[in-house]
Amino acid sequence: MAHLERLIKEHGDRHRRFQSNYRSRTEHLLAHLLPDVETSTLNRLSKAGFAFAGEMVRSIERDRLRCEAELAALEEDGSGKNGTEPSEVTLELEKLEGHFEALQPFLKKCFDHPRFDELLLEGYGTDEYSKKIWHVSYYLDRRAAKEITQLCDGRTFSAIRREAIQALEASNVLKERIRSLRERKQTLAALAVQKSKLRDRLESHQKIWLASARRKLHDLFESDPEGSLEKSRTLFADETYQWRLAKELCKEHWDLAVRYLQPAREAGDKGLRATCAKMLEEYEPLIEAMKRFDQPTAPTETIDWKSFIFKPEDT
Repeated sequence: MAHLERLIKEHGDRHRRFQSNYRSRTEHLLAHLLPDVETSTLNRLSKAGFAFAGEMVRSIERDRLRCEAELAALEEDGSGKNGTEPSEVTLELEKLEGHFEALQPFLKKCFDHPRFDELLLEGYGTDEYSKKIWHVSYYLDRRAAKEITQLCDGRTFSAIRREAIQALEASNVLKERIRSLRERKQTLAALAVQKSKLRDRLESHQKIWLASARRKLHDLFESDPEGSLEKSRTLFADETYQWRLAKELCKEHWDLAVRYLQPAREAGDKGLRATCAKMLEEYEPLIEAMKRFDQPTAPTETIDWKSFIFKPEDT
């Protein structure tokens, strides 16, 4: 069983190398077939039979025009006649917020008195104040007004009232303007993000579409290896052969594990030593042929593998 476990481990290590080689060959072939997504490259693929390439030429152009149009529209929205630069919005917002904050200590001092708002509404300190000296509430109001003047450094209530009303009106105007500027700032920030994304996409347009094209091509080779093989051979025969050989090696190598090593282990677990030995006896000469392709430093295989991969009349 120790011998079997060693063979299984060696097989697993070797298979990972075959898989790595297959991935490398795949990337190598894709790089040859699609070094870029220039129109000439995609048209060459289309003529070889890769139908997606022709449509991709149109898709790339449509996407580029869309990005350019969207970016131009955002640039106009951000800096047209109604637009404002983000720095200008920030400066204006900071200035207005400063004005607003400067008004608040005085208003807070006034409204810290619980009856200040009542006196304002009743018109105390103006001709609109209707209470007479025989009203008990008149004296309550006068006492409250006196307390408020003391809070505000002894100024007359009429002056305090006038200043408070002006401060309230200014605060409301400033608050609305600040709200509008904050919304504008958020809008400009969102526009900046969108513009940055569009600029990045346009700057990386070829790379983005190249990655997409290679994924499509890779999927075709996986889903239809035979059809893709024939199309690819017309463009890069040697690279296509090396890719297909790497693919076949992975498949055949894994098949040996399924056909021999796994049944051998199952037989050994059941105590069927003879069956296990027979499986390994059949496995070992077959794996020797596979070992020739395990990271060879120079071609040593004399078998014409192309005859197994391509039709005889094509080789």
